[in-house]
Amino acid sequence: MQRLAFVDYLRVIYKIRSSGHSVRCWNVEMVKSPAGQLTALLLTRKTETVTVSTSPSTVRAEHQNWAVYVGLVFTMFIWGLAWPVGRLLAKDLPPVSIAAIRYAIVIPVLFAILWFREGSFKIERSWIPTLVVMGILNTTLYQIFFLYGVKYAAASDDSLVIGIGPVLIAIMASFILKERLTGIKVLGFASGLAGIITISILSPNTQVLNRPLGVTLVFGGATAYALYTVILRRFIARNRADNHGPQQSSLSILAWISLFGWFFLIPLSLVEAPWTYTWDAVSWLGILYLAILSTVVAYFLYIEGVSKIGAGRSGVFTNLVPVFGVLTSFFLLGESLSPWTGVSFLLILAGVLLVNRRVKSSGS
Repeated sequence: MQRLAFVDYLRVIYKIRSSGHSVRCWNVEMVKSPAGQLTALLLTRKTETVTVSTSPSTVRAEHQNWAVYVGLVFTMFIWGLAWPVGRLLAKDLPPVSIAAIRYAIVIPVLFAILWFREGSFKIERSWIPTLVVMGILNTTLYQIFFLYGVKYAAASDDSLVIGIGPVLIAIMASFILKERLTGIKVLGFASGLAGIITISILSPNTQVLNRPLGVTLVFGGATAYALYTVILRRFIARNRADNHGPQQSSLSILAWISLFGWFFLIPLSLVEAPWTYTWDAVSWLGILYLAILSTVVAYFLYIEGVSKIGAGRSGVFTNLVPVFGVLTSFFLLGESLSPWTGVSFLLILAGVLLVNRRVKSSGS
């Protein structure tokens, strides 16, 4: 996989009245990170005359794009809502057991879809050790950090912290994938870390078990996921470099990673003795939400968006996850908001923008 650090300048049309008429436009700088996530920066607004094709095929494409945009926004809402749902579950139930049951539902669904779409579960044996490592990072560790994090700290605070993920990916890629580590990236990491420290110390949500511990655990989850992402990039790059080797689909990789990671959750879950807890109907609804909607449905909606408008334009929507996480936690759990919540979000977002910024060469 080639390095994804570049800057494209695109013009986004806000509204088209008719062919040859004045339209309102913004110049938008699209910054793509090594993780494939995109952030749009509003630069200028101006009015100019353009000629636009209004052929039936163009109209259909516009309608299709808007449907994709709605699907992506809905996907980010699903992922944002997962934070308060996770906290509702983890407050009274064993966190590791929640994750184990969640993936006990997810895995059969993923493999059923895999068989229906590809007709095979086959996997290259030489890939298994790497897939096991990725499964431990993406499924075992991330789920444990996520659910213990929301057990000890507010869901709204934790959903902000996870936004530092792209920053951690960029830093790790500099060491593992030998990508250039610039002063701007270091500054971005410092900004993101400052945002986490801000919400950890100054959050208005004081009625929690242990906010610093919860925030630290979620940061650990973000670190585990970032390391998984970098290893996955290297794995795919090596696989594609071998022109004579089999090419594994993303669905197949996800299914096997989930399975291997789930194996490690099972014994840890048994230590919690989950049978001694009360699992009522609300608990099962929450787990089904995390398993079916947050994992399976959201994954396919996002892949659909990537296939229609590209990974870059789809990635910009991921910046909505912390926003939806904070808002749904506020309305669903009654968690508090303060100016420090906004400061933390802006510091972390600034970190993402900084690590995604390309340093221009002298000949540019």
